[in-house]
Amino acid sequence: MSCEYPRWLVGTLLTTACLLSFPVAATGQERVDSAQMRLLERLRRLGRPPGYDSILFVQDSIARELAQGGRRPGAGRADSTLAAILAMPGFALTEYDGGRADFAAADRILVLQAEEGGRARVNRGGMEVQADSSITFDEASNLVRARGASTFTPPEGDAVESAGLVYDLGAGRGSAREARSTYEQMGGQWNVRGDMPFASPDSSFMSHASFTSCDLEVPHYHFQTDEIKIVGNSVLVARGVRLYFDDVPVAWLPFIAQSLSQGRASGLLTPRFSINDIVRNSTGYRRRISNLGFYWAMSDYSDAIIAADWFSDNFFAVTSSIRYRFNQQFLDGSLNLRHYWRASGQTELGLDTRHSWEVDERTQVRVSGRFASSTDFVRQNSFNPAEVTQSIDSEGGLNRRFDWGSVSLSANRKEYLSDDRVEATMPSANLSLSTITLFRAPSNRARFWNNMTWGGSAGFNRRTSDRLQGDTFDPSEVDREKTTGSVRSSLSVGNLSLSQNVELQESTERDIPEAYLLLGDSADPAELVTGAPARSITDQTVSWGMSLGYQQQLIGSTTLTPSLSFSGNMFQSDTSALASSFVSAPSRVSFGATLKTDVYGMFPGFGGYERIRHKLSPSFTYAWSPLVEPTELQKQVFRSRVLQPKNGLSVTLNNTFEAKKAAPEGADSTAAELPAPETQAAGAGAPGEPRRLDRPEIVQLLGIRTSVIQYDFVEADSAGSFLAGFQTTRLTNQISSDFLQGLSVSVGHDLFKDSIREDESLDRTFAPHLSSVNFSFSLSSNTGLFRLLGLGGGEAEPDQAPEEEEPEDDPFLGEGITDESSIVPTAGAPRRASTRSARSSGDRSWQANLTYSLQRPRSDAARASQMLTGTVRLRPTEHWDVSWRTAYDLERGAFNDHTIRLSRDIHRWQANFDFLQTATGNWQFRFEVSLTDNQDLKFDYQQRNLDAGRPSGFR
Repeated sequence: MSCEYPRWLVGTLLTTACLLSFPVAATGQERVDSAQMRLLERLRRLGRPPGYDSILFVQDSIARELAQGGRRPGAGRADSTLAAILAMPGFALTEYDGGRADFAAADRILVLQAEEGGRARVNRGGMEVQADSSITFDEASNLVRARGASTFTPPEGDAVESAGLVYDLGAGRGSAREARSTYEQMGGQWNVRGDMPFASPDSSFMSHASFTSCDLEVPHYHFQTDEIKIVGNSVLVARGVRLYFDDVPVAWLPFIAQSLSQGRASGLLTPRFSINDIVRNSTGYRRRISNLGFYWAMSDYSDAIIAADWFSDNFFAVTSSIRYRFNQQFLDGSLNLRHYWRASGQTELGLDTRHSWEVDERTQVRVSGRFASSTDFVRQNSFNPAEVTQSIDSEGGLNRRFDWGSVSLSANRKEYLSDDRVEATMPSANLSLSTITLFRAPSNRARFWNNMTWGGSAGFNRRTSDRLQGDTFDPSEVDREKTTGSVRSSLSVGNLSLSQNVELQESTERDIPEAYLLLGDSADPAELVTGAPARSITDQTVSWGMSLGYQQQLIGSTTLTPSLSFSGNMFQSDTSALASSFVSAPSRVSFGATLKTDVYGMFPGFGGYERIRHKLSPSFTYAWSPLVEPTELQKQVFRSRVLQPKNGLSVTLNNTFEAKKAAPEGADSTAAELPAPETQAAGAGAPGEPRRLDRPEIVQLLGIRTSVIQYDFVEADSAGSFLAGFQTTRLTNQISSDFLQGLSVSVGHDLFKDSIREDESLDRTFAPHLSSVNFSFSLSSNTGLFRLLGLGGGEAEPDQAPEEEEPEDDPFLGEGITDESSIVPTAGAPRRASTRSARSSGDRSWQANLTYSLQRPRSDAARASQMLTGTVRLRPTEHWDVSWRTAYDLERGAFNDHTIRLSRDIHRWQANFDFLQTATGNWQFRFEVSLTDNQDLKFDYQQRNLDAGRPSGFR
């Protein structure tokens, strides 16, 4: 290492070097003049490289050892003289490394030769030049020339390799032949090759160059161009670009721009259009160009987008979006707005906004909203199958926790595109008090009144349902409003509990025609037109109750809970002349008891299971209420069924079948010691160390949960029929199993068929009717059952747990905020090309989700509905991915919608075949080939069809 010395110091060193090269004369006795010896020693010391100790009398022994070991003496240690020289203006530290150096003093030229098999290196101010032949520094012209395979590394940026280069230190620019460089970018790594006539720290030019992101020695594809400009290692711009696959030209582009910087940067968005949007192949084809706009990175915490979308003969739209995220304030959100100008002259609006703020550790605020000014416009123009079947939801809420409890305030709104129904809950307020312990005392000194616990809660909500009425009034489509307020409290003393509650309910039906209120169903339909005189009717109910219960532990898990309760209510209705004001019902006293238990049965195992256990969990609740003596008004308002005595029984039954896997061979089933930490998972430790008995793996073979069955003996006696005593008319069973992950089965049956006799008595017959089925489950190549059958996707053994893989991008996501298939802009992240990790040719993984829904009313007038929805994702070969999401209407025998994607991995490129069809009949086909390292570079073909209002499908 050396530095640039003043000219007088360089001259002195050169003179000293010349003196050292003279031979030393000797006398016949071979004695050397002492003065000459002292001079030579003084010159030797002056010729030492910088970094030595300034004391000239004794050489540092540590430095001598470092030099003998091949390390530069003084490295890593500061030298006061050298530091003072480098601090002067005009001086810079330069480091030379090579096998030999030749310096021509007259011409001021230094030639640094590389040693055999090595490289010569010059480093100055962070800029480094390497060459496997030689490096020449011409001080007069301030040029550095590198011969042979050379590498130039600037202080900031990527290294450039070349067959030879010239660099002007004064101007800070250079040129190179056959230059090669690599630029890191978020999508991948770009390799650029070509002659570089000009290069500087802020920009460089290349001619007759090629660039590619393929990492193979012989790239599958590359771009060939006449001129390239790289600006500040952030943007690569080329013009006259030709795309080659191998050596075959396949496309020409007037220019291409590729960002080389990391992170976000402001700039123009890449327009999105198809080939047939430029060259229309039929007169009926509608062109569409979208994503014409600008992205603005306002700060590290916020950004904005504005983009235009033109759909010929349909609309012109502008999408604007603002996003922000302040992690230190726990604040993030977005606002997305899309405004449409239709060809017919109308304007539409779509809005999506989401905000979340954790004010402090106890306060959270969240707001999310979606809005569409016209649901018909969404159904007619959306190509997103999920958008036309889901509701447009908005919600907001505030949660606050205090030392004494918590408060929550929320509101939500749902707009259904299927029938234009709007349901809202606003507001919904809840107050929950923290449990308070009264008369605290240690357990060893506590009396029965000590350590009481008291808690309370209150709630209020208002729900509305708005439906679209036709030209004539339909009672089933009436707008409704329901308001509920309640207060509850509970006090517990050991196993004894006392609870109280008060609830107010107000139900309102709005805009009921006066003629319908007077005549009912016999009214003339001509008098029930929309806009006729109408009014709202309201019913109000106030109920209260108080109960006392005691839980007694019996044998094992068996518990008996007797209870005593008091209840009452008041009623008022605008349609009742008797209850125009509140009328109180007689107070009721009720005694009851609940018995819960678990019954177990053990059975022999099978296959790899050691034992089978059947767990039966019944629950019996008995309630009795004596006869009351109501007034005549109470009889007319509340009817006899509410006032008569009660003698009822409720039964709940749950079944669970569990299996215990057999212990592996050689396992010590008698070990009951604690394991060492490093062997705890296996349950084994070193000899003599404590270890713990391995817990056997328990698998749920089948679980069945049955809904409650209620029976009233008094009602059965009064009606004279055993079946009339059943208060439960629908029975529901829920089934689950660990063999199928995500399995959820719910089956509902209507048990009885009711009719009214001529004497207005109830005629009930037992006629079970399947009324509803909801069935869903998920399967994959890693499911144990399919691995045992040899249908798994990998080569792992059946008992080997599959390795966790990084989640892949959802193929059904859109293009983000500017997604042209949706009408309401979505704040979700845009879909990216699949970044699949390398997998073996034998990998055939797959995944399937299936959901079946059946609604089957007993009445023949009501139409049954059956819907089958499914999602399938599979990899039939190493480079193909198939994704399919669909819904099939079994009653119509037709598909409702489709989302199909076939993806082909072409090493740094991806080809997609997409087909989308909505329930309204709109469909879109798209073939797209995109570069995975730059999603904006793609070639696609799209075909669209708007058939709104005419649902169609594949039969």
